[in-house]
Amino acid sequence: MNVARQEQIAALAQRLGERVTRDAPLAPYAGVGVGGPAELLVVARSRDDVIACIQAARELDVPWRVFGGLTNVLLPDAGLRGLVVLHRACAVAFDAEHRVHVEAGAGMARVARESVQRGLGGLTWAVGLPGSVGGAVVNNAGAFGGEIAGSLVAATVLNPQGEVLDVAPAWFGFAYRYSRLKGAMAQWVILDATFQLKPRDPQRLADKAAEYTARRQRTQPPGKTLGSTFKNPPGDYAGRLIEAAGLKGARSGGFVISEQHANFFINEGNGTAEGYLALITLAQETVVRQFGVPLEPEIEIVEEIPYA
Repeated sequence: MNVARQEQIAALAQRLGERVTRDAPLAPYAGVGVGGPAELLVVARSRDDVIACIQAARELDVPWRVFGGLTNVLLPDAGLRGLVVLHRACAVAFDAEHRVHVEAGAGMARVARESVQRGLGGLTWAVGLPGSVGGAVVNNAGAFGGEIAGSLVAATVLNPQGEVLDVAPAWFGFAYRYSRLKGAMAQWVILDATFQLKPRDPQRLADKAAEYTARRQRTQPPGKTLGSTFKNPPGDYAGRLIEAAGLKGARSGGFVISEQHANFFINEGNGTAEGYLALITLAQETVVRQFGVPLEPEIEIVEEIPYA
């Protein structure tokens, strides 16, 4: 690290004070257990804290990234330079119009469960969904025929200039497992979201939630995983193609392609991002060679952000 960078990091660490940890391993925070150290790490518990940390990093020209639950994100083995903020602001509030207002760091499954308990439908499909609300919006997460785009009515975002903006659902340009914020627009941050729900019979919602939970447990493997590695191609399933290509049980760098569901890559205990990426390449090359079908990652693969 050159002198100028050392001074930038030291100045930001001093400004952030007790909130910040230096050279903090990210793997313990990641659902798949992979990730090298962040030069600076803040676990932010409020929306104002998120904004303040980003503003300080901008003023000192330190690169930064914001993450939520780290359940759909593959972090690099070498870690991340600059500031990493884990958005853990998690307030949830229901109003009289059957809307739920949620800070982006709240768990998506928690919001879905509380909605079901109140007899409100619209998010029941998400009762077992890992990850945060912010990540779910960025990825237009979905399951069992439902998706974020079906119930989101408003969101608040922080733009690259540090301005807080209220945006409508159309602004996100939602498509299958996609929004305009996925990947290319990492300098935008979701602060909170509002979902429109509908009153439904509480017992029927509870029964449906239990059904979805049982189906997840039956079809998805346990262990440290990022969930579905690839998007399903039109008219087919990524898991079926990977299985048909004979890749169940393939291993690399501490990861294995699950014998239960071939679209899930499992950390066997000492997995590395390099190993995960090798399996991604293996699956893509084998499937396209055998079936002519390209597989597009559903997970976000995080790369280093260099200093300017």
